[in-house]
Amino acid sequence: MKPVSIVATCVLFFLPVTALFFGCSPETRGVLQREKLFSLSYGRFEDEIDLFNLDSGSAGPDTQIFMRDGMVYIANSGAKKIVQFTSFGDLLSVYYNTETNPVPAFAGREKQSEKVTATTRKAVAYPFNHPVFLSVDTRKRLFVADQLPRERFEYDSEEQVILRDVVLRFSPDGQYLDFLGQEGPGGTPFPPITAVYTTAKNELAVLSKTPAGCTVYWFDKDGSLIYRIPVAFTALPSPYTREIKSFSSLDRIVIDYIHPRVYMKIDYYTPIIDQATGADAGIAYDASCIYPFDLETESYGERYDIPVFEGVDKDTQGSFTYKKPYDFVGVTSSGWFFFITPIDEGYLLEVMDSKTSRVHQRTIYVEQDELAYNALMLSSDGILSALLATNHSASVVWWRTDALIGEIRR
Repeated sequence: MKPVSIVATCVLFFLPVTALFFGCSPETRGVLQREKLFSLSYGRFEDEIDLFNLDSGSAGPDTQIFMRDGMVYIANSGAKKIVQFTSFGDLLSVYYNTETNPVPAFAGREKQSEKVTATTRKAVAYPFNHPVFLSVDTRKRLFVADQLPRERFEYDSEEQVILRDVVLRFSPDGQYLDFLGQEGPGGTPFPPITAVYTTAKNELAVLSKTPAGCTVYWFDKDGSLIYRIPVAFTALPSPYTREIKSFSSLDRIVIDYIHPRVYMKIDYYTPIIDQATGADAGIAYDASCIYPFDLETESYGERYDIPVFEGVDKDTQGSFTYKKPYDFVGVTSSGWFFFITPIDEGYLLEVMDSKTSRVHQRTIYVEQDELAYNALMLSSDGILSALLATNHSASVVWWRTDALIGEIRR
């Protein structure tokens, strides 16, 4: 294991806000067509999800979607299960807690502890507690972030955080292998996990959060810890000089699919000065940047300046322009950054080429009644998929943003 601390002194320099848009003016906005793959009913049967029976103690979305090679995986913590479908909606696998789910109909009279071998479908019983984040590597191994039973929680007095999460590993045929903790197989539980990623080399990255910051744990294909990267909230890099007062907020960390590298998207806020009194009147959003950090060289690369979203709103005094940051969705293996922000029509998608800084925008239509719950996922090859929920059912959809990138290149 090679520990890396992202608290080294950064080169600080002033960047005028107007410079954030240099070379990044978006092309004419178009509409990205959506394709519905299949629908899911709400319930506890094997081909249903329990979307609204959420744990009140959860700090984030409880149901997540993952897609690889045309296969759709959904972690449904409400029902304590994982389901796998083809892109046509055919159910292939169910990993389920027997206390909260009936035995799948196709399992027949097989024992609950055994996988089904009579068909190509699998029914795997496992005592999940709160499965949320998941990933599948090129070997078809399944990785699931889950919570331990409460009696196995630990407490880190130094970080002041409960250690409760582990990453479960399942073989391609559904066999439970082991769990990963901070040190590797059978290790100390993680602080609350916020994401899991697999790479082109079948390595695994686990992101967790503490009150003081975030930590990236990077494991090799066998589960041995290679890097542990703490990211302190108080030591984030900044594009401003020390003389300029600013406040930074770490929006998200994503990993590079090809290289041992992480990308940190940071939003910056500056003070609002009351023109009449000269006193501070709060803070306002000012700019966003992405900082790559190379794990092998233990150094930051050249930062990427992200255009801000500018909108127009109205109040009793008239119309006014406001700025807000985009949400960082992810990065493709070819180096395209994806960002979204809610708009009246659904979402505004912005893609930026990390090599040229060219920016392109597209509108993604999402109906108002589909916003009861939604989870989005960007694949390494640039397909944006989502689980969209209404009050009556959920839909799995995708936008072929990989085709969009191809069109832009031409």
